[in-house]
Amino acid sequence: MQEWNDEFITQAQHELKGMVADWKYDYGVSDCDCSAMLLWMLIKLNPDAKIDAGLLDR
Repeated sequence: MQEWNDEFITQAQHELKGMVADWKYDYGVSDCDCSAMLLWMLIKLNPDAKIDAGLLDR
């Protein structure tokens, strides 16, 4: 596993933005839908995460 340095985090952010752009293009989803998918992934990876449901409200 790579060390979590600035370069690694920047690259990961770039890849995540690309994934979201692909979702929007492929499925025609909104930013809110993409946020929901990312939060769902977070819950699957870390079921004990404390997530404020208000994060999806505009």
